[in-house]
Amino acid sequence: MKRIFTIIILVFLVLNLKAHSSGKEVSRARKVKAQKLIEKFNFDGKLTESVYNSNPVDGFIQRDPDEGKPATEKTNVWVSYDESNIYVSARLYDSDPSSIDASLMRRDNMVQSDWFFVYLDPYLDRRTGYYFGVNPGGSLLDGTLFNDSWDDDAWDGIWEARTNIDEKGWTVEMRIPFSQLRFNELDEMRWGINFNRDIKRKNEMTYFVMVPKNESGFVSHFATLEGLTGLKSRQRFEMLPYFVQKAQYLVHDAEDPFYKGSQYKTALGVDLKVGIGSNLNLDATINPDFGQVEVDPAVVNLSAFETYFQEKRPFFIEGSNILLFGNLGVNNNWGFNFGDPTMFYSRRIGRAPQGSVSDYDYGDIPRETRIIGAAKLSGKLNESWSIGAVSAVTERTFASIEYEDVKYNQEVEPLTHYGVLRTRREFDEGKSALGLMLTSVNRDLSDHNLRSALVKQAYTFGIDGFYTLDEDEEYVIKAYAIGSFVKGSKEAMQVKQEQPYRYYQRPDAENYSYNPDMTSMSGLYSRVMLNKQKGNFYINTALGVITPGFEYNDLGFQWNANKINGHMVLGYRFFEPYSIFRKSSHYLAYFRSLDFDGNTISNGIMTFNSWEFSNYYGFGIRASYNPDRISNTLTRGGPLALSPSEFWMGIDFHTDGKEKIVGYMEGDFWTARNGAYGYEFGFDIDWKPSTQLNISVGPSYDKTNSYLQWVDAFDDPLADYTFGRRYVFADIDYKTISANIRLNWTFTPQLSLQLFIQPFLSVGNYSNYKELAKPRTLEYNEYNKAGAYISYDAENEEYTIDPDDDGEAEPFVFTNPDFNFKSLRGNFVLRYEVIPGSVFYFVWTHDKTNFDHPGDMSVGRDFNNLWTSKPDNIFLVKFSYWFNM
Repeated sequence: MKRIFTIIILVFLVLNLKAHSSGKEVSRARKVKAQKLIEKFNFDGKLTESVYNSNPVDGFIQRDPDEGKPATEKTNVWVSYDESNIYVSARLYDSDPSSIDASLMRRDNMVQSDWFFVYLDPYLDRRTGYYFGVNPGGSLLDGTLFNDSWDDDAWDGIWEARTNIDEKGWTVEMRIPFSQLRFNELDEMRWGINFNRDIKRKNEMTYFVMVPKNESGFVSHFATLEGLTGLKSRQRFEMLPYFVQKAQYLVHDAEDPFYKGSQYKTALGVDLKVGIGSNLNLDATINPDFGQVEVDPAVVNLSAFETYFQEKRPFFIEGSNILLFGNLGVNNNWGFNFGDPTMFYSRRIGRAPQGSVSDYDYGDIPRETRIIGAAKLSGKLNESWSIGAVSAVTERTFASIEYEDVKYNQEVEPLTHYGVLRTRREFDEGKSALGLMLTSVNRDLSDHNLRSALVKQAYTFGIDGFYTLDEDEEYVIKAYAIGSFVKGSKEAMQVKQEQPYRYYQRPDAENYSYNPDMTSMSGLYSRVMLNKQKGNFYINTALGVITPGFEYNDLGFQWNANKINGHMVLGYRFFEPYSIFRKSSHYLAYFRSLDFDGNTISNGIMTFNSWEFSNYYGFGIRASYNPDRISNTLTRGGPLALSPSEFWMGIDFHTDGKEKIVGYMEGDFWTARNGAYGYEFGFDIDWKPSTQLNISVGPSYDKTNSYLQWVDAFDDPLADYTFGRRYVFADIDYKTISANIRLNWTFTPQLSLQLFIQPFLSVGNYSNYKELAKPRTLEYNEYNKAGAYISYDAENEEYTIDPDDDGEAEPFVFTNPDFNFKSLRGNFVLRYEVIPGSVFYFVWTHDKTNFDHPGDMSVGRDFNNLWTSKPDNIFLVKFSYWFNM
């Protein structure tokens, strides 16, 4: 039996590790010739110049719906250039021109349409590049390519396109300035290139170089662009000054002495872009304003952990992929309660002030910290060595306070410098890489209160890399390691020790302890992962460790520490149509995590399955089972507790994305051994009533019945079993109703209106208060059954609990935690691109909240209360003008 098993394993390895000729060699052998223009280029989208008499690029191949077959409609492409621009032009034949979809949309807001894309790899590094897309209506998309197959639409280049629809189909001319691209300047340049055409009504996606679905990568397969000779880089210097006028009409006290002084604000600032040679970009911003970005959604967070919000500010999202760490090289990064690190969470820069404010009658407390200036360097030193850096300074921020008729200023955020350096070297045409990353936070802590709350210095240093194990580039191993160091006052380090991902104050911890005299802390975060990049059969496995003292939350985003984690994923993917399905994928995973005391804190099996029908409808089913495990966070710094076993299941369904009305539905259900349960349901409807208008509505409902919702902890030397503190919990009936509503109305590719509205209602009703009776168990003393005395003071909204009634234990008091949070948030953004790069914005931000009737949900009454509440309204006008010098 053992010999048979060994033979099976050896056969499997031979079948999966055998080397064979790579399809990349064939695709890279395809050549595209760029023609140098010798006449004036009439940029009108009509293809009338003599360059179009030369032989075009053709022979597009389907990836969908029939992989490997020739395109059903002919496409001819030409590439030409002059001293300043590269031109990509195409004649896209169509047997039914009346069916061409020429929908209009705001830039980078991609919807289903007919499309033409060009992909460029100017460094010919086979890993990175740019993409530019145009549809028949003249709408534009652009972005960057990285990690061979990933893309990012945050980059906005200054380029133009012209289109024309005629009796043969449609045509396009794209003019892309060389100044917008980064490349190595050589007498004769060779770039990577690919083209893509989408035909909406046929669900057809064709490529000049088509990468099969069972292959990995994208940029590494590109054809070679030749003929670019005699190009000299121009010194790039772009300046984007802007003017902002803001008017705020906020809910306020009529006697507030600070309100009128901050109601109307005018701001001036400038963004700069400087090209350093042809390889590097230096971006800088002085006194930036991001008033045009969409508001964050409303949330109710009942955990001890911070809510993660996506970055939306253009300066920080553009080119941000170069600052990613630990997740490159492989095309799947499974987390399973571990996840890859976020060393740089850019929303730390300009965050809401962190200092607290003492008692006051009136206060002007800033909602954000002003960024004095920031600079960003990005690009490549050569085709294999990339570099990225960020440096930002935020101002010393004060709150204006009035208390008992005395006005004064109180510092709430120190002067702070944030720094990031990232570099990576790739080897063997991107088959392996080694990189490093450093981050730093330095604060000028002159205020005693801030010195007690914030560390003075925080540093991280990380090394990451990946290595391809076989000739066919099927198996890749990646690894990274990060060291952290923070230093501050004893009080600030006490705050760090008590963070919810660490809880050094836990009374039953064995391998670490709370140190009130600590002034510095260090730790390690590391992981190794093996991933199968392509093929039907799939495997992924990883082992990771985060020491208890690891800390990078001052500039990163942290939710993990004190953990040893491992997982394995096995799967099978059907890329070819079978039966009634176009494709499907199936995965089974096992994972487990331990803390440094050896406690199993997570453990389970999961399965993920998805199917797509021949008509492009699809559905997915996923499920998991988690046995009983120990929680070192449930008591929020108290002793270990037992988390009961759980079963979870989710389903989703989607319709064909090319239809005028597109739908997506999703539902989840979970239940635990102690009787707790929860479910959520939501759907999204995307409706396109015309080629200019897109409306989406996404309502959702979430219900949770939990028996272990945290309330508070109280000192009591008589609580022997729980180390002298009582850890109080409750049952909670928690319901949330919300919706994301969006309207995008594109009048022209330059003029658009965008509307976002989020109604939100969340209600929590607490009952059956109890305390942990014994660590590492599900034993709890319910106060209404354990001889305790409990009373409620409705006037002050306070509970008083005497845990042993007439015994020796002292009673304790806490505020009624019931809540009824209602919110209506919205953004109205009118955007007009006057000329390429110069944009006018008119923005209206609306926000209202209401807290009436805590613990009791009545949808009609609650939304009526919200509707009649007073709102905060902010109006903003912003104009920026692009100078290209």
